[in-house]
Amino acid sequence: MRTRRIPNALPVALAVFGLALGAFSGWRGLLSAFAAGSLLLVLGTIPFGLGLLGGGDVKLLAGTATVFGLSGALPLAVYTALMGGVLALAVAAATGELRSVAGRAMRVVAPQLAQGPAPPASARRLPYAVAIAAAVLWMLLAETVLPALKLVR
Repeated sequence: MRTRRIPNALPVALAVFGLALGAFSGWRGLLSAFAAGSLLLVLGTIPFGLGLLGGGDVKLLAGTATVFGLSGALPLAVYTALMGGVLALAVAAATGELRSVAGRAMRVVAPQLAQGPAPPASARRLPYAVAIAAAVLWMLLAETVLPALKLVR
């Protein structure tokens, strides 16, 4: 978190683990793991290209997706986005930028209600690996002891 860098060994290890795990289920499991990782890697290039996510975050998300397979790719993406929003609000509150962030969000969500120019965007980068880890925790809890947490099926 301190350096905001994800070593390449981590997403690679996750991808290898996910593919091996999928292979234990046969060809369908292996293909599901490969498809999930590939899908989130390709889709992750959109926020990466817009400067919303770092390359390491996209690789980590793709590696994690191989562990959950194709059926878990959508929940992983949705929960990661939700946790990323919570993380952004927490960081904005902790740094005193909550009002500025809320103003920018309001101008995007309901521009007809917001008046005046948007305040300048912060150059602060979020440690999105934290949001990915929180999403994984959410998924594991939803699948085991707290099924009420399952928002996406």
